[in-house]
Amino acid sequence: MHPTEMIFNEQIIFKSQQIDDPELLRDEKVKIALEIYRKSAQTFLMRFGSYLDEQHLATFAQIVVANKETNDEISVLLTDYRNKLHTRKRDVKNRRYAAMQQLIADGEYFSEQEMMKRAPELYQELIGQYLSDAEKKQRDEYDVKNTTFSGILMHTMEQQQMQDVLKLADKQNVKSRQLERAIELHDISGDDTTQSTNSSTDEKIVEKECNTMDDEVPVSFRQQWGNFDNEQVACSTSTNNHQAQKNKREKHSQNQIAKVNREQNKDNFITAGERDLLRQEFIGIMHEQFLSGGDKDFDYTQVDDNTQLDDLSQINQDKEDAYFEESDYSDEEGSHIRIEAKENLDDEESDDDLDVFMDHLNKHHSLQK
Repeated sequence: MHPTEMIFNEQIIFKSQQIDDPELLRDEKVKIALEIYRKSAQTFLMRFGSYLDEQHLATFAQIVVANKETNDEISVLLTDYRNKLHTRKRDVKNRRYAAMQQLIADGEYFSEQEMMKRAPELYQELIGQYLSDAEKKQRDEYDVKNTTFSGILMHTMEQQQMQDVLKLADKQNVKSRQLERAIELHDISGDDTTQSTNSSTDEKIVEKECNTMDDEVPVSFRQQWGNFDNEQVACSTSTNNHQAQKNKREKHSQNQIAKVNREQNKDNFITAGERDLLRQEFIGIMHEQFLSGGDKDFDYTQVDDNTQLDDLSQINQDKEDAYFEESDYSDEEGSHIRIEAKENLDDEESDDDLDVFMDHLNKHHSLQK
């Protein structure tokens, strides 16, 4: 960890200043932090520890151990800051979820229009391309009665920009599907080409065998090798079979291509159930993006640090879970102690009776004087 990583945090006070004092430069902040650390690692941790993340705390611990600066106070501080980080993560998660529920109830931030603006490509892929013209018109309706002329102009400009983005996303989706189909057709064509090549090779072999048979086999023995009086008939039959197989493969290839073309024409025709599933998938992705902090234009500080969003029942539940986790750990530790005690008792019982008697005798109070 290096102090320069903290200079961008505006919440950190490096030095007491008056209202009219100029803002500290980055180099000045670094110098102040370094001076504090060189004087006392413990003071540095007390001053800036609450602004460090888990990785920074781990690095700090390694540094103080390497420099032989660690002590009990530093260890306690590190443990305390790590616990606070864990609590902070849990609080932020709960607060964002509570804020999301409020935004959903308000109906604006997670409306179809607003989500479409935040993720136009994803919206067009999962929802927009399957809407009818009437549905698109209903989606883009604007209340012109309750707005100003400038508001109407602004809405018109935003709609035009959004339409351009959606059209571009549509083209990209079409290109992607065309590429997938081209690859699929190429695979089909490649398989047929391989089969055709193998078939052609087999036909050449059969033809060669037929042409050389007259020279290699005596006439008197030809009838014994098959059920044909004329071997040329057998060769002709074999060739016809290969031709029939070739025609069958070509027909299969044509059927596959026709099937792909039919699927291409039915791309934008999906069932109502499928449309609903895609819509729910889009909404779920947008919710997850909000919870993970992925909405770039949203001010998460208004949520993450807002204690009014804390759910007291959830906080009590978390504390209760933490208590039972510690209790389970204590019970587990106690069970190990009881098991060890029982094992020791079993060992004692297994001792010789004379040893037990002598041990008891040695501990008698009369011998302790």
